Amino acid sequence: MISCCPPSYTEAFMMRHLRSIMRITWTDKMTNQEIIERTGLLSMEDLLVKKNLRWTRPLMRMSPHKLPKQVLYSQLSSGHRTTGRPRLQFKATIKRNLKLRDIKTDS
Repeated sequence: MISCCPPSYTEAFMMRHLRSIMRITWTDKMTNQEIIERTGLLSMEDLLVKKNLRWTRPLMRMSPHKLPKQVLYSQLSSGHRTTGRPRLQFKATIKRNLKLRDIKTDS
């Protein structure tokens, strides 16, 4: 997922522009689901999960000495944490997307 804004913002952005392209106004009283079915597109969340998993598969198959795999499993040795809730980590996003799709992992 996108960490800068909640999924509802990206979904609303997509639906607003789909309605504009299809010339559907609020008086037509169509639900978002009806518009998605009519266009044959996936929801924004499904598109983002699909893109994330497409990149994750080759990363998981890489040998441990390759740089992208080392970066994924590395941690900073120094520095300080900022105030507030920790930001969403890429590893947590991968785990959540795998769980959403019911994909089993070894570790």
